[in-house]
Amino acid sequence: MAVSFLEDSSGFDLMQTDVRFPVVESASLTPVPGRLFRTPRRRSDDLPELVGGSVHVFQTNEQFAVAPSGPKMLMSEVVVKATMVAVVLTRAQVVPAVAILPSINPEYRLALRASYNCKVHNPVQVLTAGCWDVRPELLEYLLGDPKLRMLGARDDVVRNPEVSQRILARTIARNELEPPDIPGMRVRLVDVTLAIHHDGGWTVGQPQSAEQSEPYDPGTRDLFGDGHGNGRPRDGYGTYSPDGDERE
Repeated sequence: MAVSFLEDSSGFDLMQTDVRFPVVESASLTPVPGRLFRTPRRRSDDLPELVGGSVHVFQTNEQFAVAPSGPKMLMSEVVVKATMVAVVLTRAQVVPAVAILPSINPEYRLALRASYNCKVHNPVQVLTAGCWDVRPELLEYLLGDPKLRMLGARDDVVRNPEVSQRILARTIARNELEPPDIPGMRVRLVDVTLAIHHDGGWTVGQPQSAEQSEPYDPGTRDLFGDGHGNGRPRDGYGTYSPDGDERE
């Protein structure tokens, strides 16, 4: 997993999060009427075209199902009676989520961008849970940590790099303890980038690969600004509270 600290950069589109996953296309269907002495069959051109690593998931009466494979698929009850079909990606996809943290200073914005490797292992379960696009759920997850929002709202977040380090450390620690939970999907954090928008531009971090990252070495520096020197931060997600208290 890569971790990004703040560096000057240009040409980096932090806000680009146009990767839709897992449903890439859907279409409404009309149930195929029965015919006397003939098995009803749906036309293949009724269905949106599959892409590599995807499956059709059909909906009938608020129930989702995958049709049986083989030459009789278009005559199966699942397909014939369906009122909707969705193309669901089952191959792994890296999906970015960008959370704009609240700020008490109107002159800057703090953006936390986390990239997740997402892979659907049960497409029916994913749609039953209502996850047609995982990005809003990842955003809700990132913003669901009140301590993270408090760190982002600190008035010294721009001038004090230790605050940025605490935000990144907390994001990673929380992911290890309480990762995103989306039924039917495996979600794994790949990298984290932190950026500050001020003076008309973004100051952003450049990701490093996990192989290039050095092992954790607290050394002698008070990385988290909590007055405890080289010790790891100690709250539930690996950081102290912004006001310096030892516990949440």
